[in-house]
Amino acid sequence: MKRKIIIMSMAAVITAVSVTSSFADSISEYKEELQQNEDKMDEVQSQLNQTSSEKSTAKEEVEKLDNELNQVNSEYENLVQELDDTNKQLSQAQEDLAAATAKRETQYDTLKSRIRVMYEEGDIGYMEILLDANSFSDYLNRMEYINRIMDYDNNLLADFQALETLINDKVNEIEECKQELEVLTAEKATKKAELDNKVQEKLELISKLSSDEATYNQQLADLEEDNEYIKSLIQKAEKEAAAAAAAAKAAASNAASYSSSNKIYSYGGGKFLWPVPAYVGIINDVYGYRSSPISGSGEFHSGLDMRAPYGTDIVAADNGTVIYSGVRNGYGNCVIIDHGDGFSTLYGHNSSLCVTVGQSVVRGQVIAKAGSTGYSTGAHLHFEVRINGQYVDPNPYL
Repeated sequence: MKRKIIIMSMAAVITAVSVTSSFADSISEYKEELQQNEDKMDEVQSQLNQTSSEKSTAKEEVEKLDNELNQVNSEYENLVQELDDTNKQLSQAQEDLAAATAKRETQYDTLKSRIRVMYEEGDIGYMEILLDANSFSDYLNRMEYINRIMDYDNNLLADFQALETLINDKVNEIEECKQELEVLTAEKATKKAELDNKVQEKLELISKLSSDEATYNQQLADLEEDNEYIKSLIQKAEKEAAAAAAAAKAAASNAASYSSSNKIYSYGGGKFLWPVPAYVGIINDVYGYRSSPISGSGEFHSGLDMRAPYGTDIVAADNGTVIYSGVRNGYGNCVIIDHGDGFSTLYGHNSSLCVTVGQSVVRGQVIAKAGSTGYSTGAHLHFEVRINGQYVDPNPYL
């Protein structure tokens, strides 16, 4: 008996060290993962800041381009209007030139007719007019009339020729102005198209940068959520480590009064591996009759409730074949393994399952992650040993 107490005390001490070390490793891993997350957040934040800066710069450039484009559009519209007015002026000047040319041609024809008559008849016509004068005064008056007619014809022709020349000069001037306006309008149209393209390129860049911003913000949100989850795991692991260490210490000091109702089990020399390697020997409830933690009424508990915080690895107690993997009544997410010779083991209340029916597993292989599915008041592993389908006390077989 004394030997058994010593062995149990040593097992409890070893368990305490193992549990403490396991929790320390887990906490260290969580903190390392948290640091990696925070480093990644710094990197993403830097990318987000750079993207936001580039977007702000692009917006400023678009604003400048818009102002320049508005100015060019205004100048272009003015040139188009001026060109339109010039075309109207040119059209009117060309009509005036045609009219003046027609008048000049008419006057020229009239003058030519008069000259032709004078050539054909000589000066007889004018002489007759003069000789028919009744007096010297009448003669002088008739001579004055003849001179006035000749001067009128010559002056009128000269006026028409001068007007034609003036209008022709105006047409040439307007045509030159039109050509200059056409060149300026084409240049403004080219400038306008260039600015339009630049604005479009900047708007596409802003759209891409906005999409990148949204991506980085989502990444930061996801990383922040991961951080909070990891921090909760660290806090939970630290609390459980303290509780486990205290429980192991208490078990070590009370190993001499060991009984089947104790919460600390040592190996009984059985064939099966403890299915929660991170918490070897630590249980929450024993096999046998008990008060139900859910209803409070008496019930028969068909297995051991082993300590297994949420997400802890659950491993196969021995080599075998998976004969069940899924949701099973109050067991929640459950795995059953057939080990041969009538032996099978059951693992209940898992958060997730890692094996499928028909799969061969080896001793110590991860088959599930601890959880609190089914009829459960908290994360743990419900473990059963069955012989020919009938559950038995698992303790002698561990």
